Amino acid sequence: MAAIRPRDLLSDSLLERLGGTWAETSQAPGDVAATLSRDIAKLGGAGYLNVALPPEFGGLGCTLRQAACGQRRLARRAPLTALAVSAHLYWTGAAADACRAGDDSARWILLEAARGALFAAGHGAPGVGTQTADGLGTAGGDLRFADPRSRCEPAGKSGYRFRDGAALSSLTPAWDWLAVHALHAVHSPAPATAPAPARSLRRGGPDAVLAFAGRGSRCTPAAFRVARVQPAGAPGDVFTTSALGWGHSILASVQYSDARRAFNAAVAAAAAGGRPPGGGHPLDGWPAAEAGLRLDAMKAKIAEITHPWPRVPGPAPDLGGQRLIGIYTMRHEVAEGARRVLALTAQITEAAAVAAG
Repeated sequence: MAAIRPRDLLSDSLLERLGGTWAETSQAPGDVAATLSRDIAKLGGAGYLNVALPPEFGGLGCTLRQAACGQRRLARRAPLTALAVSAHLYWTGAAADACRAGDDSARWILLEAARGALFAAGHGAPGVGTQTADGLGTAGGDLRFADPRSRCEPAGKSGYRFRDGAALSSLTPAWDWLAVHALHAVHSPAPATAPAPARSLRRGGPDAVLAFAGRGSRCTPAAFRVARVQPAGAPGDVFTTSALGWGHSILASVQYSDARRAFNAAVAAAAAGGRPPGGGHPLDGWPAAEAGLRLDAMKAKIAEITHPWPRVPGPAPDLGGQRLIGIYTMRHEVAEGARRVLALTAQITEAAAVAAG
């Protein structure tokens, strides 16, 4: 019997019951959050939020490729909902990678997720948590570790105090754990609560601090956990490197799928209009051809990262050089490709309206 994949949990009937479309952005923020919370509850009930957890934690133990595929299916129906659960999937996916590689410092994330806790992300920079109607975040909205503008400082045994209020914003409503990361410019010993990887510091430069702030009854036993304190720059452990690979791939998959959804809708509308007498059809022009080519290129670019991603990463992953460049190149090309496809889609829609008029 074939293993269940994340996309298999997203039945047509479940997708039809989801809101989370761009039309929701015209509502009051509280109404949008309520819609997304209802969607997330439905996905949780179907087991979708636990797809990245290993089987011993009650999940499917899916690969990055399978998770990205599931997000594409979800984003075609409910792009806002797909964005809202993306952080949960990439943090649990990164924790699963670390656990399989023998690093138990992120095991608590799997335990919390298995208990029903929802993980979100705040990114410690102005503009965090905002999302535009074209599916592209504003400056600071991408997944990144320790944005240069972000700052934090030690706060005794409790961990760190993050000075940028924007770090506490998130695309995920009703979260239980929020990941925050920022730069700490002055070296001092990491809090005693930090795991071993967080306490190996070097002198001479700023540290990148990654922590999780918790709230509510599902956050036990502590409401603040320091996950990593590392020299600023390319990460060098399984958990943070996997978070980069999972995060960028999953978010890029949502952007790709949303652009594909808009293009398909424009093509269907133009085709329904019929061919005008004595004139060219809107789908015969270069906008439709270029949009199709760009979408194919975006999907292939995501596959370059997701398909070969190791199920059990090595204990000391090498994310420097071409591999790290490849992840950021993929995300950039997908973001720019999505922007271009949406512009071309608008041209197709306009041409169809002129032909019909």
